[in-house]
Amino acid sequence: MKSRDDHDWSPILLRPLSRAWSHPALRRPWGRSCLALGMLVHSIAALGAGEPALASAPPAVHYEPFPIASLWGPPIVQAGLGRLKVRENRASDSPRRIELAFVRIPTTADRPGAPIVWLSGGPGASGTADLDTPALQLFLELRRLGDVIVLDQRGTGFSVPRLDCPGSLRFPFEVAIERRSAIESLESAARACAQRWRAEGIDLSAYNVRESAEDIEELRLALGAAKLRLLAGSWGTHLALAAIRAHGNGLERAALLGVVGPDHLYGSPADVEAQLVEISRIAKRDAAVTKGIPDLLEAVRGALERLRREPRTVELATRDGGSLRIAVGAFELAWYTRSLLTSQETISHLPALLAALKAGDFRELAAAAARWRFAPAPPASVFAARCASGASPARLVRIDRESKSAVLGETTSYAEEGVCRAFGVSPLPDSFRAAVVSELPTLFVSGTLDSDTPEENAIEVSRGFPNAERLRVEGAPHALLGFEDFATRGAIVRFFEGRHLRAPRVALSPIVFERPEAVPAGSLLTLAAGGSALRVPPPLTQ
Repeated sequence: MKSRDDHDWSPILLRPLSRAWSHPALRRPWGRSCLALGMLVHSIAALGAGEPALASAPPAVHYEPFPIASLWGPPIVQAGLGRLKVRENRASDSPRRIELAFVRIPTTADRPGAPIVWLSGGPGASGTADLDTPALQLFLELRRLGDVIVLDQRGTGFSVPRLDCPGSLRFPFEVAIERRSAIESLESAARACAQRWRAEGIDLSAYNVRESAEDIEELRLALGAAKLRLLAGSWGTHLALAAIRAHGNGLERAALLGVVGPDHLYGSPADVEAQLVEISRIAKRDAAVTKGIPDLLEAVRGALERLRREPRTVELATRDGGSLRIAVGAFELAWYTRSLLTSQETISHLPALLAALKAGDFRELAAAAARWRFAPAPPASVFAARCASGASPARLVRIDRESKSAVLGETTSYAEEGVCRAFGVSPLPDSFRAAVVSELPTLFVSGTLDSDTPEENAIEVSRGFPNAERLRVEGAPHALLGFEDFATRGAIVRFFEGRHLRAPRVALSPIVFERPEAVPAGSLLTLAAGGSALRVPPPLTQ
């Protein structure tokens, strides 16, 4: 079975901000350590005890010990890995069943409230992998209110089947990657992947947000819970909104971190442009940055234009003492720049990257691009979900219009019609992308430096929620939104306690930009080649 040690395909709400904290997809193997297994066995039986009986028998859940290593509280958190069978496609006559996996972190409360279910970002990302990130700290803070359920959505993580794709994306070293060649490679990988899973009887059209919303309802029944509370991030908020629409009566409240509304899954080039403008404005306050890069946005625009006119060929040293020549162009730089906009740390690196490019040093970009030449194909769960959610005609017109003028316009959306056709997945009906209206108490959390899920998304969606509260986190990009700072975590816990927020805003510490002259020689190359913070997936797969 393929390890998750090498690549991460999530978009990435939970990309760690610290280089010392590698992403779960780079660290977590499939096998679990047996350390502390003995001390857990006695606790697993208690996980299912004391649950109220339902009128009809709930779906059966099977648990096994699942130790969680933690930097917060006890070094080993006692938990259980649960498995639940559900129908693959409830809209068809097929009786085929698949398996959902989830980790149940038992509450420490004497009188616990409704279970809190974590819906991770993605699509295609593993929720249980988030246990290896700072998200665990919030989960442990919430367990004093009720059980915390960390779900691997269908097709991901420990759920079965996990929709990995065979093969890899292949690009020649001597030719720069362009958007068209990236899409062609994705289409080819999609056809091979779809053929593989269809041969095993898998219905890829069933791995969508509508079926996942039904999975949440079946999970509620299996847990014996009258209601659930939802905690969701990025793509997970898209799923949470579908669950609220379909089964709002089974929910008590929801906290949505980085909102992706029913018609927001395809990103806006103008939102990315606005983030670059704001980052450039912030950078202008730093004299050490403006000394070499007076205007960050214009520096990005200029670097892209130079590579459009003349792609560069860069010679990189290899581990065996040889060398590798690789061509890089404007599209690769646009994608790499886009990928650096996810966290405060990676944003802080932008001036150093641009200063190196200005000086004619393209090694960092080449090192990142070299890894893209032979990256594994992304999982089918990424595209099946995106293709099913789709976008309204008005949204597509807006994206097309904005992409023509935005600096990074080619990098915003990737689930092209050809890729969806190759997977055989059609969009859900237009009614799915209509606004959600609900009385459910819901907290909407947004970061002012988040172009993946901009604040405007939360404002728009919250109009349908008369009991909404909104929290604005100033200076927060997309990665780890809601998890790393004490004040935001405290606001989320307070909301789940049933109390109103003390204030509608939280301010993070300002970004401290890297000084290009202070970066050790060769370190940028090392980071691009394998450093956790700057390691990004191939073009159009995030």
